[in-house]
Amino acid sequence: MRADLDLIDQLVGLDRSAAVAAILDKPVDEAQAPVSGKSDKILTWWFGRISEGVNGLQDRMTFLWHSIIPTHRHSAGEQELVGVQLNTLRSRALGNYRDLLQAMMVDPAMLKYLDADSNRAKTPNENLAREVMELFSLGIGQYTEDDVRAAALALAGWRVDKDNNMAWLDPKRAYEGELTILGETKQWTSADLVDKLCDHPATAARIASRVWYHFTGVTPSGEQRSELGAWWQAQNLEIRPLLERIFHDEQFWAQHYARPRSGFEWYTAAQRILQFDTDENWRPRNLGQLPYEPPNVGGWPEGDRWLNLDSMLRRSEQLFSVDFRDIPMGNTATVEEILNQCGLFVVDDSTVAALESAGAGVDDVSEESFVELRWRIALSCPEFQLQ
Repeated sequence: MRADLDLIDQLVGLDRSAAVAAILDKPVDEAQAPVSGKSDKILTWWFGRISEGVNGLQDRMTFLWHSIIPTHRHSAGEQELVGVQLNTLRSRALGNYRDLLQAMMVDPAMLKYLDADSNRAKTPNENLAREVMELFSLGIGQYTEDDVRAAALALAGWRVDKDNNMAWLDPKRAYEGELTILGETKQWTSADLVDKLCDHPATAARIASRVWYHFTGVTPSGEQRSELGAWWQAQNLEIRPLLERIFHDEQFWAQHYARPRSGFEWYTAAQRILQFDTDENWRPRNLGQLPYEPPNVGGWPEGDRWLNLDSMLRRSEQLFSVDFRDIPMGNTATVEEILNQCGLFVVDDSTVAALESAGAGVDDVSEESFVELRWRIALSCPEFQLQ
């Protein structure tokens, strides 16, 4: 039913180092998203790859990068550009952050989304310059408004060719003079700007901390951020060493259910178990997190907001739209089998008690109905709401 369980079987008996290596060494999924005029088709393709578990870490990192560097599909111009960007994110998800950011700064969908394709030296648009500094790299407090204005000029001139879904630099729109950005004066290109931002210690500390929190549920302290950032900078912002360090850290192994699952994380976990159709985009949208529909340029919020009453009700409602007769073991599974299928290997006694007592004392109800109730309890229990 779940490729996760097959992977777990492969890891059983391995020591920690071997298990981490097995995850990191899994071949990258090189399949390409369709470059289609219907972005729903593109999303359905991606959700299908996630469901198949071709490379779960690759797609998890793809979604994390999309959350950090978001684009809204309805503001990205031609819908084909969503497929182009998704392929960029997936192919670089486990590579190098500098390379990823370089690609995203001239990504056609990103240029359209932040109006950067209309950025001219004579009439500069600061959207992309501001967001790359505030959200994609340094963070607030690490740059000035003068830096933003200069960066906007450095990024001027990029346009999107609708015929081939590519970006190109129009020299007639570009800025040719010297600019001062973060204390350095010279003639700047988009690539120069990304290099400057990636060479700044604040970028490594900020982005590495986001990845650390994603996998451990623990927000690094100021001192830990600085140390982690300096270490990652020395790794040239290579993503694999960062993941390897996280996966070997005691916090990663000691923390169970340390942070809330976001709407899309809950959706993908439930979909892998229940195997409902991956073209039902209303499901993640109703959960507040359909990819390529972020609420704003900052992406989706993290943390406890995913555990509010509205979020929990929406998740429970989804379970009542599933016909468990279509689910393998949907009305025959034991409590232990349900917990295993849900990946709940460490659970509180109260959760086990709730599952075992489900339907107790109720007459004239079939055992199949009790099993379905246990599935809904497991998928709604506190442990399943957390990572």
